Amino acid sequence: MKKIPFDMQTFKKIIEGGYVYVDKTRFVYKMASTGKAYFLSRPSSFGKSLLLSTFESLFSGPPDPDGPPQGLFRDLWIGRSDYDFSQKFPVVTLDMNLESGTPEKLRNDIEGVICHAAFLHGLDVEAASLGGLLVRLFKSLKEKYNSNIVLLIDDYDSVINYNIENSRHPQKLLTILKNFYSKLKSCDKYLRFIFVTGTTYYGFPGLSAGLNSLNDITFDPDYNNICCFTEFELENCFKNYMPIVLEKMKTNGAIVNDASVSDLLAQIKEYFSGYSWGGEDKVLNPYSILKCLERSDFSNYWFKTYPPITFLMDFIDENNDNPFSLLDTKFDYHSQKTLGFTGFGSHQTVPGLFQTGYLTVDRSISDPSEGRLFSLRIPNWEVQDSIYEFFTDELYWKLGRSPQEERDAFMGAVRERDSDRLTKIISSVFDALPAAHHGDSESWYHRVLYAYCRQFGRTFLPEAPGTVGTSDLAIVFPGLFVVIEVEFSAGSKSSGQGKLLEKIAKKALKAIDAKEHWRPYRGYSKEFVGIGLGVTLGGQCQALIGG
Repeated sequence: MKKIPFDMQTFKKIIEGGYVYVDKTRFVYKMASTGKAYFLSRPSSFGKSLLLSTFESLFSGPPDPDGPPQGLFRDLWIGRSDYDFSQKFPVVTLDMNLESGTPEKLRNDIEGVICHAAFLHGLDVEAASLGGLLVRLFKSLKEKYNSNIVLLIDDYDSVINYNIENSRHPQKLLTILKNFYSKLKSCDKYLRFIFVTGTTYYGFPGLSAGLNSLNDITFDPDYNNICCFTEFELENCFKNYMPIVLEKMKTNGAIVNDASVSDLLAQIKEYFSGYSWGGEDKVLNPYSILKCLERSDFSNYWFKTYPPITFLMDFIDENNDNPFSLLDTKFDYHSQKTLGFTGFGSHQTVPGLFQTGYLTVDRSISDPSEGRLFSLRIPNWEVQDSIYEFFTDELYWKLGRSPQEERDAFMGAVRERDSDRLTKIISSVFDALPAAHHGDSESWYHRVLYAYCRQFGRTFLPEAPGTVGTSDLAIVFPGLFVVIEVEFSAGSKSSGQGKLLEKIAKKALKAIDAKEHWRPYRGYSKEFVGIGLGVTLGGQCQALIGG
């Protein structure tokens, strides 16, 4: 059984090391055979670097001149195609994943990237400017190999993304990048193929001005699946691992004991799938999938590598400080132009959230004047729960207590069946939020409770993966399973508030038994406790513990 390539982005190492490679070479074949200059925007950690590495291996020729002409590709789709593997070109890969915070540092870093590329080919280049250095490199390569060059640029915009918040010189940094990339126009005669990837469109106007034709395949339906895993690829490329992962998840409580491989696949898709750049085919985040298989658990792996602090905070600010505004907003409709960035300070939070992966295309329509228009949505549960995670940190900061302290207090009240004590605990959570932020619907209180309880153990909302009942909230503690049912009333404060709260709390508690909300979770724990929570407008509440 092949190994899973955890944290590996080099095509050659994956193939030679006997790791699973999800075959994307049909896209590589099409691009290498039919075009010359391409641009692709995808979120961070979505497989762009591995894709570029695949092109690097293809154009560099087989590592063993005495081996088969297909080399590393002999067992892949392109190895069975009519691609001419006798072609070999000098490849220059510019890794522009730079954090340079000043113009001087950026110039020095870009110079270092070019000089390193030259060193890999046994060359030493010098010039007075960055553009001149690039031209000198291409001329030297042409002279050495008597061949045109393949240029691969990875993360062309990372320095802008790193410095969008912190740098005092964002526009100066952008100008340096545009001037550097625009020099590629004069290098066109040296190039056989160029492929540029990034996250945003910050510098794309400078790139397109620097090349005669740069084919943007970001929204091209033919390339929707070029980096991510399709659901078919998940089921087939990793099918031998699923029984192993399933048993580990049963052991650590990530999935119910009577779950099947089909159940596991369904939960993985619900948690990590849903991405699209056209609205039809849905794909999975490859980074999160590999982490899920490695750790045999569901977690927000990708969020921890790329939290949307700037864009999410801006979006919350623009929506009256509602922390759940992104979950409630409909995003109809945006043109391809409006989803691209044009500069700094424009507060285009929706394009920012789209390009960084927190929104994706749900569907598209054709408009006679605008062309294709895209409706956006949150792609999956990982992103949705990441938004809760972001709010959870804010909530605990306002509470001034640690998650462990809250968990111990909550668990103690539940185990001792102390309804009054539990009422005070939950009331303090609602009181920690400004009254102006309180929602006027039951779902708002569900969300606040989920954000609060998600640190306690494995916690479910009705729409969470694995939740097949209709309970408002479910929490798996060691040896204990808790279901919370919320009953909301929009009644105002009055002398009869206490009676109203008790009445609706009793109604919520009865609903748990009447509707058997515990039944879908019986595979997690033998001991079951139900909590009926009555809530009125403004966050006044009463909890009753049963079970």
